[in-house]
Amino acid sequence: MPMTLACREADPSSNCPYVARADTMEELLTDTAKHAKEVHGYTDEQLNDPEMIKQLKSVIKQE
Repeated sequence: MPMTLACREADPSSNCPYVARADTMEELLTDTAKHAKEVHGYTDEQLNDPEMIKQLKSVIKQE
């Protein structure tokens, strides 16, 4: 089942229009991490933090 993760929902202070879409949780988190690093300057350490992962998973929507 397709899933989405909207950047602005993960970080409400951001007006970023990016929305990741994927069929699996792994693909979705990989795509989101790539975007976060390239566009917002996040590090692998930040993105692998359990609290960050928990926050990201909390805003994932099933389509």
